[in-house]
Amino acid sequence: MPKRGLNTSACEIFRFYRLVAVRDLLEPLSFCVPRKSEGFHEDIYPLTAANEPAMTADEWLMGQNKGESNWTQ
Repeated sequence: MPKRGLNTSACEIFRFYRLVAVRDLLEPLSFCVPRKSEGFHEDIYPLTAANEPAMTADEWLMGQNKGESNWTQ
């Protein structure tokens, strides 16, 4: 599961899917940090790549380098 798909309100930091072959089941498992208050906690979520590209393919082919300017919480 990509970072953007996690439940930040529940302090979920990782999610994976376990295959239960006996029952033909795909079971989601979540790992959450225990916190007293709900909501977004900036200290447990590092910066991650944004949904939008930093530059177009044409800009990249022309040799431009905009660096890592497209990060989000």
